[in-house]
Amino acid sequence: MSAARFLRAAGVVAAIVAYQLAAHHAASTPGGHGLGLALVLAPLLLVTLNAALRSNARAWLLPLWALACAVLWLGRAPLTAHFGWGLWLEHASFNLALAWMFGHTLAAGREPLCTQFATMIHGKLEPRVVRYTRGVTIAWTLFFIATALVSTALFALASIVAWSTFANYLALPAVGLMFVAEYACRRIALPDIAPSGIMDAVRAYTHSMQMRRSGAR
Repeated sequence: MSAARFLRAAGVVAAIVAYQLAAHHAASTPGGHGLGLALVLAPLLLVTLNAALRSNARAWLLPLWALACAVLWLGRAPLTAHFGWGLWLEHASFNLALAWMFGHTLAAGREPLCTQFATMIHGKLEPRVVRYTRGVTIAWTLFFIATALVSTALFALASIVAWSTFANYLALPAVGLMFVAEYACRRIALPDIAPSGIMDAVRAYTHSMQMRRSGAR
């Protein structure tokens, strides 16, 4: 990996960690609701602002964006009081989106996502490897669905601090453990296949996204 790519990856990781620390602080600290609301709205506002700036219809989208900001500001009091709903929705919907990303490739006539990654890394796959990678795709789909369900159950039944501890401190390490568990299973199920690590999967995913964008143009 080049130094520039390493720095970009390190920056993304640092931003995610900082966001999660700030979100937990807002959820667990009296008087931190304003920060919590900012964490909920800032990503959405930045994404929509970027989309508006890039759009050919920015002449009316930018004023609409500014109007939405004004409405949110005027309604900040009730939104601040219920900022936890926004954090939960953000966390649950993100995991469900990942579940869909893996799961929809399991439909008939589609190639499972992990099979696509393995093909990019190893080339043409043997049938037994295709079966294994399909199973891994199922496992990741179920993992993200389970994460969203646990997040929802904790938010509904436990304290906001308990939910935040899971969402901000435990969910991401669980993804790392999932990678480790899958690697161990792969070494047992496919001992003769050249091992590949997390960064190989990341590079394969990045390449697949670049290919899809190129094909959409």
